[in-house]
Amino acid sequence: MVEGDLIDLTLPSLLQAMTREKASAVLRLQRGTDAGDQGSVFFCEGALVHALAGESVGDEAMYQLLGWSEGRFRLVRDADKQPRTITAGLANFITAAESSRPSGGLSAAPGKEESGDEKLLHDLLTGLSRLEQDKVRLEERQIEPGAVPALLLIATVVNSMVAVVTARCTDSDVLPSRVLPRLAEAQPYTQLLGEDQERISVATAVGVLKSWNSTKEDRLQLFKDLCRALLDVLAFYGNTAGTFFREPREREEWRATFGVFVEGLWAAVQQIEITE
Repeated sequence: MVEGDLIDLTLPSLLQAMTREKASAVLRLQRGTDAGDQGSVFFCEGALVHALAGESVGDEAMYQLLGWSEGRFRLVRDADKQPRTITAGLANFITAAESSRPSGGLSAAPGKEESGDEKLLHDLLTGLSRLEQDKVRLEERQIEPGAVPALLLIATVVNSMVAVVTARCTDSDVLPSRVLPRLAEAQPYTQLLGEDQERISVATAVGVLKSWNSTKEDRLQLFKDLCRALLDVLAFYGNTAGTFFREPREREEWRATFGVFVEGLWAAVQQIEITE
């Protein structure tokens, strides 16, 4: 059993950890003595399946719990089969709940002025909720079939994060022309990415993918390697956005939520099939 305080470890961080560990467990939450101040989140092998908050169940309960900025948590193993009351993915819950909150921020109490970090977190999560729609399009095959449309969609997601960071930071080291050579040292396929007007270009990568004369399996592997390179770029800019926060709480909340999003995007890439 693990216990702690939500002030020290936020709920998005806990949810991400449960997903990573593929845990079958229940996360008990309490912030008061009333029935409405207690909640439970159930995981089965890392999948969020069921949630309770007072008299609320499922999606409604999960949205309520994500609004809690303080309270105690207790994590215990749970091998019992639970009803599936959750209808959306974990990243959908986190980003939608955060972006739908008023601009008072994540933890601002009534009458309390929003801090710069709270506003920044709200703005970043609002942007991430829009990118979540592109991830859903990829997951649900709502784009043209094949590797090239998927690669172009991921590049669009990456460039959205590039734009956020370069707009806030005057350091030339965050420009794609500086970032790509550094990342290429660890990920060779980054060399097939380029820079165009301070944005990531996949023109060369698309050209290589289209002309790749090999088996379908090899072409699929090339596609995944190019996507992995793009996601490494995305991770760099997402982590850089985390450095804009002054306080660790908002910083960790952003990193946890962003980490869930990137993992979900990579999982969607793994489902892409090469047919042409």
